[in-house]
Amino acid sequence: MRVFPRHTVNLDASAYVTYFKHLKDATIVEGPEVAAFERSFAQYIGAPMCIGVSSARAGFYLALKGLGVGSGDEVIMPAYNFPSMPAAVIATGARPVFVDADPETFNIDPALAAKAVTQKTAAIVATHLFGRAAEMEPLVELAEANESWLIEDCAHAAGTIYKGARVGTFGDAAVFSFGVGKNMPCFGGGAITMRDRELAGKVRKFVNNAGAPDELDIHRKVWSALPPWAATRPWVFPWTMYVAERVLDTLGSDAIDEWTREPLSKMTRFSLRSLGRMANLEAAVALDQLGKIHKRNATLARNGRYLAEALADVPTIQAPAPVEGEEHIYLYFRVLVPEARRFRSMLLKRGIDTQSDDMADCAALDAFKVSAADCPVAASLPEKSIELPNNVFLSRGDLDYIAAAVKDVAKAVSDALEAGGKRAK
Repeated sequence: MRVFPRHTVNLDASAYVTYFKHLKDATIVEGPEVAAFERSFAQYIGAPMCIGVSSARAGFYLALKGLGVGSGDEVIMPAYNFPSMPAAVIATGARPVFVDADPETFNIDPALAAKAVTQKTAAIVATHLFGRAAEMEPLVELAEANESWLIEDCAHAAGTIYKGARVGTFGDAAVFSFGVGKNMPCFGGGAITMRDRELAGKVRKFVNNAGAPDELDIHRKVWSALPPWAATRPWVFPWTMYVAERVLDTLGSDAIDEWTREPLSKMTRFSLRSLGRMANLEAAVALDQLGKIHKRNATLARNGRYLAEALADVPTIQAPAPVEGEEHIYLYFRVLVPEARRFRSMLLKRGIDTQSDDMADCAALDAFKVSAADCPVAASLPEKSIELPNNVFLSRGDLDYIAAAVKDVAKAVSDALEAGGKRAK
């Protein structure tokens, strides 16, 4: 039986070589690589300016502050989201206004965003989920028509292309993440791209005032990335994490999911202590990653398109169909399935590890009661969405095996539900 991890950490040995070099040279925190990375990343994205920051969520907060968003303002944003993003809006004094997701792409629905605009709307946020671009043309027009700022959340989408241009070039500002689970992990860190020099100056001032990164925290990030990196290698996973997951699945435990994700209580709080500059080590690793991201994205996109086509004719599941004019990189291959827990358990028995949804309907969370809204699509997604394996190690035969297993499980679950319904009658 073949065995596949739900996700792999996109690092290689060169990242640790870089770490030890900078440890020896005492350039973990400060050094010339940050400025070099900012120039290179801006050029790669196609944006005039880039500033390295401690994380994407810190970058989002700093972008809002630089744009002057604050008390009394409203920020239109997706309800289906990571809670850390609306928490950052609240930290500025503004109020998040949640908009439901498009049921096909899971990104913000532009038509509903247009209905949410008021005289208090200061900014609109477009999140490019799972590597798929949000529908930017109507959002750009909406922001321009209402004289609102447009901010792109590109945490999942470094390198994604929408109608000939990379995401991160459509808005007034865009934020990127280089966390351990992304397509360009750098032991942490993030970036803000901008097109206005005055805005860049304000953000640069905020970043500089936030202070230098904590060196001990950087070391912690380096070594905490090693266990998930090692455990998800194709030659290690079958004998370690997969065995543990089979045992936990038998016990009905979700311990692995809980271990691999940030607690909700932490995501709904925003700490100003998290603000800061990008560490020199993170920038050095990022420069190396920039040389690999095109090939990595191309492989993930090719795998994703192949899986999407293979699963397109399965009536009980929804796979992410390609869209003309967009280059979805399929960083996370999400599908909607019936009976998600049972579906995952059955796939695991066939050697296919999956992840439950780690997003939330933020409009329904107690932490954001002031912005409570009815978003039925966003509310339905967390219970149905799972992530299938997609990584650079998968062969065409591996993809065929995964697709066949998903089809078999879909049929088995469908048959069981139908039999249960007949018994209930």
